[in-house]
Amino acid sequence: MISYLKQQLDKNAIESDRIWMEGYMRHLFPFYGVKSKPRKEIVKSSLKQFPIQSKSALITTFEKLWCEKKRELHHIAMDLGECHHKFFDASSLSFLEAVIRKNSWWDSIDRIAPTLIGSLLQKYPELLPEMDRWIEDENMWIRRSALIYQLKYKEKTDEKRLFTYCELRMHEEEFFIRKAVGWVLRQYARTNPKSVREFVEKNRFELSPLSYREASKYL
Repeated sequence: MISYLKQQLDKNAIESDRIWMEGYMRHLFPFYGVKSKPRKEIVKSSLKQFPIQSKSALITTFEKLWCEKKRELHHIAMDLGECHHKFFDASSLSFLEAVIRKNSWWDSIDRIAPTLIGSLLQKYPELLPEMDRWIEDENMWIRRSALIYQLKYKEKTDEKRLFTYCELRMHEEEFFIRKAVGWVLRQYARTNPKSVREFVEKNRFELSPLSYREASKYL
């Protein structure tokens, strides 16, 4: 499957897109130069020929793709994880944590945390105490993941945990943490503007200007 994916990515690569994508991502990763839409078409055709039918097959393929250098292969790993999220179980959280700790940047974290981690924790709420560990982790991307895993929860959001995590991290100077605090508050404000307004007003001088600005967009 991976050989096929590489062949198709090579075939669909556009040099001008490669240059732009690498520049946009601060040259942290090499790219083929294949945008999202054709990449997903490649994934779709590959699954017809090489279907993934078990958790072990998903994990093995995901790991191999994650060890590759080019960023599109990392995104294909996430594509496969999203397509086959039913194979992830409670024991998969440690695997996803290891994934977050490697080849991390906002484009991977912002897919893995709200989609894969978020759905896993809804399915296995007994794993929630792990997020209490993550929010204090020395790895910034793990902390960001703990902040944003509820982004898609809407009315199912654990408000107490959300606000507690924001309070724990709102004094950080790291841009990606400040942005995450504002992002989760802004998103939850779509569901419960009253609670977010109260939280923002209470912490007006504790939140960074970036977090406050993001959180206040829908208030």
